[in-house]
Amino acid sequence: MADLQVGRRYAQAVFAIARDQGTITQWRSDLDDIAVVLAESGLAQGFADDRVAVDQRQALARRVLDVSPLALNLASILIAKGRSDSARAISNAFSALADAHEGIAYADVTTAVPLEPAQVERIAAQLGQSLDARVNVRTSVDPSIVGGMVVRIGDRMVDGSVKTRLRELRKDLVRVR
Repeated sequence: MADLQVGRRYAQAVFAIARDQGTITQWRSDLDDIAVVLAESGLAQGFADDRVAVDQRQALARRVLDVSPLALNLASILIAKGRSDSARAISNAFSALADAHEGIAYADVTTAVPLEPAQVERIAAQLGQSLDARVNVRTSVDPSIVGGMVVRIGDRMVDGSVKTRLRELRKDLVRVR
């Protein structure tokens, strides 16, 4: 939870800079590189180790990272503040802000059987129309929903599964007794 909050705060600040400078694409790449190096690489523990002097950790980051000067400053701040492990959360939060800015939405669609590519395209087009956004659909299969589909977009969910409809019908029938 703390990583998500920290990630959002830093991402919002960086996004304001990127939007104003027209460097959103560059920042996406730089933040992903920073996340890989500071939080996911074999060096990650070293960047988080407060037994190593901050200036040594920052010098290592300058040698390893090939990012813009502003992004390198961010990496140095994260190291100095002991937040290097939040780099992936920052990158993810920034990407979400950038996607929203660019009118891109992601939909997770769960069905009981695999969808054909043409079906996925139709779903993306219909969702895109209703959201006024370009929608990228990620599909998954869950046979337990029996039929229909469950669609999640951000924090919104539409459950049109047969499983849920049957559950609701059962509740209605129990109430009638």
